[in-house]
Amino acid sequence: MRDMSTPMRSDRNAFLFWLLIALSWARMTESVQGFSPIATLDFYANALIQKPLLTKSLTSCGTNAFSDVLCQKLKIGSNGMQEGVKIDSERIRHAAATGMIWSGPVTHAWYSLLFGKLTVSIKDPVTRLIVNIILDAIIFSPIAVSGYFAMRSILEGAGFAGLKEKLSTKLFSTVVGAWKFWPAANVINFSIVPIPFRVLYMNVASIIWTGYLTYVNSKKVTTN
Repeated sequence: MRDMSTPMRSDRNAFLFWLLIALSWARMTESVQGFSPIATLDFYANALIQKPLLTKSLTSCGTNAFSDVLCQKLKIGSNGMQEGVKIDSERIRHAAATGMIWSGPVTHAWYSLLFGKLTVSIKDPVTRLIVNIILDAIIFSPIAVSGYFAMRSILEGAGFAGLKEKLSTKLFSTVVGAWKFWPAANVINFSIVPIPFRVLYMNVASIIWTGYLTYVNSKKVTTN
């Protein structure tokens, strides 16, 4: 039988090679303006070990805020920047709080379960990758999206009525959007990214995804 783990090892070796190249480049630039990428990476890696939940929650907080700022700027630019048009700072705070309170903690818990009890017994790496992607799509995506809308509804003061409206009008289409985006992103995340850094990878990918989420969340429901 053909060894299906060979491509996985090749991808992992390629990832480690490019990581080594990036770290070598970073070390050469340590002296620039006193900034040390290596020290920053070491600090983050140690934080992941010592305080994994807090570190991942703060990372989600920052990427959610950045993604919302980017989304707002793109929307303003697409409509033609007009004098007096400002970034909605309250919306940014809501996005950041959602990342801190919901996205970071729930992803940390889900990955611990997914890569632990749910799939640790699967020995074949290709089978494990496929199962991880399927479980993430059918279990985690609906939970993550529902929780995101719930958090935003609470922070916006919309209450249960606002949440019910969002779930009835936006949940299904948003989950379908997640099924189009995350399986492709997770092929890399679940196969070659070291487990402690997978939430970080997810947060970087979420700059795009959260921009979409915050756009969907901000859309007004139109009724005929």
